[in-house]
Amino acid sequence: MKVFDLETARELITIIKPIVEEINLKREELQGCLSRLEEETDMLEKLYLESHVKDLDAEIRKLFQKIESLGGVIKGLDPILVDFLSFHKNRYIWLCWKEDEDTIMFWHELDEGFAGRKPIEELFEDL
Repeated sequence: MKVFDLETARELITIIKPIVEEINLKREELQGCLSRLEEETDMLEKLYLESHVKDLDAEIRKLFQKIESLGGVIKGLDPILVDFLSFHKNRYIWLCWKEDEDTIMFWHELDEGFAGRKPIEELFEDL
């Protein structure tokens, strides 16, 4: 698992944000296909929609894998939460990003989740 400093993790967010936007677009398309599939009566159209649903699902999975290959750890799907392992004051922590945030603004201990997020400024108070 990669270990990131804050600056490097924040740089990665600029790469990850467009991936997350693409995931969300494909999710919307997937939901539309699933809705159409429920109502569709034409068997040929149903087969097409089922195939398209499988393709979209595979594309979404690949996009999540792309985030993980960059070093992000997916911690939530709705909303999308991505953590980056970091080392601060002789311990490992998570730098935490939520899809609607501009950059990494929070962190939490390894054994804490989203509810334990603290402002990133706290990391630098005693320096």
